[in-house]
Amino acid sequence: MGRWVRAGAAAVAIALVGVACGGGSSSPPSVAAGASADPASITGTIRLLSYSDGFDPGYLEAFQQQYPNIKLETSSMGSNEEAIAKIQAGFDADVVNSCVDEATLEMDEKGIYAPLDQSRLTNWDDLFPSMQQLPGVQYNGGIYMLPVDAGTSGIVYNADVVTTPPDSWTDLFDPQWQGRAGMEDIAVTAFMIGALANGIPDPINMDQTQIDQVKQYLIDHKSQFRTFWKGDAEVKSLFKSGEIVISSGYPDTAKALQEEGVNAKFAVAKEGQFLWACGYGITPNIAPENLDAAYALLNYYSSPEAELYEAQHWNYQIANEKVPKLASPALIQQASLDAPFHLQNAIPASPPANRDAWVAAWTEVKAS
Repeated sequence: MGRWVRAGAAAVAIALVGVACGGGSSSPPSVAAGASADPASITGTIRLLSYSDGFDPGYLEAFQQQYPNIKLETSSMGSNEEAIAKIQAGFDADVVNSCVDEATLEMDEKGIYAPLDQSRLTNWDDLFPSMQQLPGVQYNGGIYMLPVDAGTSGIVYNADVVTTPPDSWTDLFDPQWQGRAGMEDIAVTAFMIGALANGIPDPINMDQTQIDQVKQYLIDHKSQFRTFWKGDAEVKSLFKSGEIVISSGYPDTAKALQEEGVNAKFAVAKEGQFLWACGYGITPNIAPENLDAAYALLNYYSSPEAELYEAQHWNYQIANEKVPKLASPALIQQASLDAPFHLQNAIPASPPANRDAWVAAWTEVKAS
């Protein structure tokens, strides 16, 4: 579950300088998107730790045009667990991406996020209340994470091979796809799927007995999965090579594969589709001279124009209420831009009641 890792999950560090050349045929957000007063006067270097879509060249093209004196040094993460582990091991980051269903609240509690200055969040009052009120966005009376985008997850399959459209999470465990199924390597994703496949109706609030039940189920069915994948490059390669024909995934997973010639389709499981919501926060160890640059980046991410880009290119839902005014009626309907989280048969974006136990159990599954 969580954000689509568009460029793979291997941690990389790159400087996005002159990124305007990387947008390809994609239409970038307007140069006015999220601009602060006198953007050219803002300087600094921001170390960004994010899912890879957070520094997609087309997505950030307008930011670099607006703020030519801000340098971004970016690192990709494969999951929020990975991000927390890296930071606790001494990795330096100024702005960190997190997802509510994964670990936003945990980042608040562990001091990875510092409280944000609401007066400097130029788009806060324009966010949907449902986004403002997500777990971990506000903590101890302050704002710690600025929500930016959201979406849903389900089942991606190669319709040329899986000719009966899947409609249940149990279809991932169908013996006819043994060794040819895929699962994203995120503890929350794996255990939500395992719980629903086992008939547990409220997976977010599983007790330890139920967690152990799901853990054993995943261990018993580990051979079902070709691999537990991380990132766009890996899952696309697995589908294109025929190594997997069905997997957990996202609507834009299928879209990306279709663009590369795979007859991939997206299906929603009858037991429920998972909702995710992600955003950005600032760490307490940011150098004072880089703080203006960090707020400029957060305000860009939450601007209507930047969020419209996400909806157009990745079919993401959005946080800013002004986006539907910029979108076509077809896009509003396709990406549910006017009503985040009002989807039928949906499991709201929320962290598990005892997430540490999920992460520990998932580690055991992978080591089995």
